[in-house]
Amino acid sequence: MRPPFICVLCLVLAFGCLGSAELIGQGPVAPAALTPGAGQAAVAVDAADAVSEAEDGEVADVEIPNSYDGVLDIIPIILLVVGIVSVLGMIIGLKLNAFLALIISALIVSLGVGLVEGQDAGTRMNAVVNAFGSSAGGIGIVIAMAAIIGKCMLDSGAADRVVRSAVSLTGEKKASFGLMVSGFILAIPVFFDTVFYLLVPLARSLYRRTNQNYLRYMMAIATGGAITHTLVPPTPGPLLVSAILGVDIGMMMLVGVMVAIPAAIAGLLFSILIDKKMPIVMRSLGAGDNKHKALLEHELPSLWVSLLPVALPVLLIGAGTLATTLADREDRARLTVAEVKNFAELAQTMASAKPVSPAGRLLASNQLSDAERNQLTVVPADDASKKEYVELFSQALLSTDLHDEKAFLGVPLSKVAKSKLDADQLRMKPVDRRRMNRALIEDAYPKLIQQHVWQSPARDLADRMALWSNANFALLLAAICAMLTLKITRSLSWRGLSGDVEESLMSGGVIILITAAGGAFGGMLQETNISETIRDYFSGTGAAGVSLLVLGWSIAAVLKVAQGSSTVAMIIGAGMMSAIIGDIKPEYNLVYVATAVGAGSLMGSWMNDSGFWVFTKMGGLTEGESLRSWTPLLAVLSIVGLLATILFSQVLPMRAGL
Repeated sequence: MRPPFICVLCLVLAFGCLGSAELIGQGPVAPAALTPGAGQAAVAVDAADAVSEAEDGEVADVEIPNSYDGVLDIIPIILLVVGIVSVLGMIIGLKLNAFLALIISALIVSLGVGLVEGQDAGTRMNAVVNAFGSSAGGIGIVIAMAAIIGKCMLDSGAADRVVRSAVSLTGEKKASFGLMVSGFILAIPVFFDTVFYLLVPLARSLYRRTNQNYLRYMMAIATGGAITHTLVPPTPGPLLVSAILGVDIGMMMLVGVMVAIPAAIAGLLFSILIDKKMPIVMRSLGAGDNKHKALLEHELPSLWVSLLPVALPVLLIGAGTLATTLADREDRARLTVAEVKNFAELAQTMASAKPVSPAGRLLASNQLSDAERNQLTVVPADDASKKEYVELFSQALLSTDLHDEKAFLGVPLSKVAKSKLDADQLRMKPVDRRRMNRALIEDAYPKLIQQHVWQSPARDLADRMALWSNANFALLLAAICAMLTLKITRSLSWRGLSGDVEESLMSGGVIILITAAGGAFGGMLQETNISETIRDYFSGTGAAGVSLLVLGWSIAAVLKVAQGSSTVAMIIGAGMMSAIIGDIKPEYNLVYVATAVGAGSLMGSWMNDSGFWVFTKMGGLTEGESLRSWTPLLAVLSIVGLLATILFSQVLPMRAGL
């Protein structure tokens, strides 16, 4: 099949399907029903935020409406297929530059969404631009700093020094194991992308020393980093999953590590197998990769200086994560008896509240049962009932849709409430959601609820660490350390150092463009409401025992393939599983449902996943090579993670923790 024919086929398929989508949208499913913000917040947000404090081991009731009546909305599926055909056809068939292919595919999908929702083409183009900008804003500085760190560590000999020291401890045959363990540990407090950026220079330096196994080294880093990133808190995905399912964070960390270890071992063995079947030589990432001659061992920087660009950001980010976690455990937005000014008036306000009012919105919280709603309208008679009352009130403050413009019309909102309302609602932590809703209720009823005091010594420490633990700032400091090491080791002038930095930024700029384009493509797939379609399909499903774990894994896997983000797949999947489980608890701890969902979120990583492009471009691989290495590697991690979860759930059910 010739490339021009593939191109024509892709375009015909794309616009043909889009035309069909417009016709279908005029049928049983009205276009307005597909609008992500129509009516109430998307169920994805409901699922993600319908949580109770994981530290207290509470399990929240999540209500997800079951709209699946046997007729599946096919429009998002058509748009998903169009996106897949478009991006694969252009990159693999036409050999088109990945950036152009992803942007064009994102635009095609976005225009399809516009046809369904009745939006003009200009609006949909702006949606692509905004998604690209959001993605670039999230990764741009980090990738740029990582490119500088990588080149400076290689040229200064710092990466060579670290590799020499590691090889002297493990031996060359176990070097990939050392890289895997490093990724495994570092990805617990630090994002996967950052860990990968920091360890890639070591893999490249190791290849220069051994002249073999480059793909194995790259996949070893990916194995360790990816598995703990999706299974072990405090990274956002596992943290939110544990909160949604009411699993204690400590339990999630313990079982997450238990499940991650066999998966990581399997991933490393698979990496060795793939490296033997398709050995790949290390390719240059820029024109100046080999401009400096190799240094003799006595000319290399010391081990501690060499480790500084890697260790410094890890320590700073890890310290900030720990400080924030300890501050969050205080949960100072939780209502106490002393903070209620008048219980009788508060209960009366709740009893007489209209549906479109702050109190009415709170009573309608998806965190409460009907009996609990009635309890909030009754004046507590004694201290015990007052304590129970404020606990129910605090639980209701985890509502996912408390704020409504009509309900809060005329209420002057505080800075805290405004700032939290502007934040990403899907990824908002339970403690922040409770703070936002507490601030809203305080603004609406200042005579009934005392204003909470958020600051504490622990929170002050976390706030002071906010700058230093910010990944962008931490990697900036690491880049400065790497640059100074290169300047001193090579005796470079400032102009000469500037030239090396500029070369690294040129290669880093290409990676930023492609990764951000992949984020825009994934964002447009999310706007098709494919997550809603998947949710509707699975929402009526009943399961128990081992089948419940398989179901959780399957839901997360389908969501991952459809929209690309592991974190989003975990959040939505966990919310759906919470609704499916309801009050009927399985014969094992719910932590296993959480790890099943986490394992499923690794399945099917392809070109709509930013991790795919980070691995491809930072490693100097082609798209086809990544599809044959990265994608099956994550599938192996996912499947083994599920099998380990099933095994542990039967051998160590830990029912006492339910």
